[in-house]
Amino acid sequence: MLYSSMLANSAWSEFTEIFTGEFAWLTITLMVVGMILCIIEAVVPGFGIFGISGIIAEVCAVIVNATLCNGTPMQVFILILLITLVTLLIFLIFVRSARFGLLGKTPIVENKTAIPENYGEKDETELKKLIGKEGITITECKPIGKIRIGSDIYEVSTKDTMILKGEVVTIVAVEDNTIYVSKITY
Repeated sequence: MLYSSMLANSAWSEFTEIFTGEFAWLTITLMVVGMILCIIEAVVPGFGIFGISGIIAEVCAVIVNATLCNGTPMQVFILILLITLVTLLIFLIFVRSARFGLLGKTPIVENKTAIPENYGEKDETELKKLIGKEGITITECKPIGKIRIGSDIYEVSTKDTMILKGEVVTIVAVEDNTIYVSKITY
């Protein structure tokens, strides 16, 4: 019991020594800058410059503590453990916020996918009923695009050339749930 109490006191004194030494301000600054850069990396999509810079700053904090502050191996271990725990905590907060919190209600986290909501609901027999119907392209078909027939929008493909937006088309075939259209020329 006495040994574990002495070990805990020793660990606590090592921990406090990290933040009270001569160059402790540099260690703390590098740690905080590293954490801020990692948070920016989590929020801003990009190449990873912020994340890499944040990791480098945190590694530099450990190196500064070990060299300039004459850190003991225990202090270096405590600093690495602290950085790991804080990074893990920030990551978990972001994951939770992206799923349930405020971050999930922002444009940063996109809840919709590129697949239309009704994708795959209509079977081929329903789609074959569309053969011969006319519609207007609402996007360019090169070769895939979208058309409007009445109030319904369909994803279609062309068998021949590109069809511009606003052209009148007719549905000529349905194969494997793919609707094929052709431009109507007058």
